[in-house]
Amino acid sequence: MMRQQMRSFGQKTRLVLSAGAAAILIAFTQPARAETILDIEPAPELAPGQAWASVAEMLMVYYDVPNTGPGEMQCSLAFYLTGTQNCYKAPEESEFSAVSRVVKGYSQFAYETFGVLPGAMRWAEAKTIQPADIIQEIKFERPVLVQIEPVPNEGESNVEKRAVLIVGFDGNPENLQLILNDPKVYQPTQNPYLEFGGRIRDNSGQYQIGYADFLSFLKWSATLYKIKPD
Repeated sequence: MMRQQMRSFGQKTRLVLSAGAAAILIAFTQPARAETILDIEPAPELAPGQAWASVAEMLMVYYDVPNTGPGEMQCSLAFYLTGTQNCYKAPEESEFSAVSRVVKGYSQFAYETFGVLPGAMRWAEAKTIQPADIIQEIKFERPVLVQIEPVPNEGESNVEKRAVLIVGFDGNPENLQLILNDPKVYQPTQNPYLEFGGRIRDNSGQYQIGYADFLSFLKWSATLYKIKPD
């Protein structure tokens, strides 16, 4: 009887060890966790100075906000802001301010015009947000609008408060890589993402760069997040 109990115990021990070894093997053979990215296609600016309108259009299209006209959507967004049909924002308004105003009001305007959902948007504002917050926003399928103030390129006199869109991430809070759509067309030798350790993911205007480098060198200075239809 004692011999049978010992044999049974030995068999159970071998099974536990085998299961543990299998779990370790699976852990080492499984591929690394894939990046997480939203379905927001990058699109370059249609003309110099129009990058803000491309960012605003990405957001409105992502949330199925209709075009109120006149003309194509980017011009409609400019018309909403200025009341003119020249497709440009007011020159004294920053890109980030213009896109923020679109987020805060255009979908409600479209709803009042056509009665088509979504209506008003919700959002929260901050200077910057932490890596864990970026991960949460993307996992909740919400893009993050941010303002950057990179050093002016050759021929540019003033620091420009630009708007770009965080649409994904790779890694974890300790080594976070941001995936961004930035519609501005940069000269090859004057691209701030490449200058500060980033890389081009899509020639239409999508980049990947480390969180710390983006924060420090592209001078991330304002954020609109938790963006979603009310």
